[in-house]
Amino acid sequence: MIFLDTSFLFPLFARHDPDHQRVRQVMEGYRGKRMADQVLTTNHVVAETITLVRYKGSRESKAAHALAAEVGRALYAGRLARIHWSTLEDERAAFEYFERHADQEYSMVDCLSFVVMEQQGIREALAVDSDFTHRFLARPGPAS
Repeated sequence: MIFLDTSFLFPLFARHDPDHQRVRQVMEGYRGKRMADQVLTTNHVVAETITLVRYKGSRESKAAHALAAEVGRALYAGRLARIHWSTLEDERAAFEYFERHADQEYSMVDCLSFVVMEQQGIREALAVDSDFTHRFLARPGPAS
């Protein structure tokens, strides 16, 4: 199982993003495969991604909204990942993780992702965010 992060999803759909080509190349490895059997994300990543695409996915508001809706449909249909629905306990554990790492710039969503990854025994993430490289393998990882 591999974790799917917003930092991978946004450039996948936002063609103007500098990481778009790198994440598309990684996605080629999943062609013809059922992603939900191999990839996990959280409901928080889903909400964060839809929001980010809505506000930064396109320079034109109607196009950005349409793209965000397309992303939401794909995610909720399970075409890109299975969704882990966080519990109150997950969120409390994520907040504790957040509090312990004041030296980092982790978002609360990233902390929840780390907690879920640890719970599920996941060691790899589809991410371009350097936050994931502190204890996990990130593909394609931060740009050089």
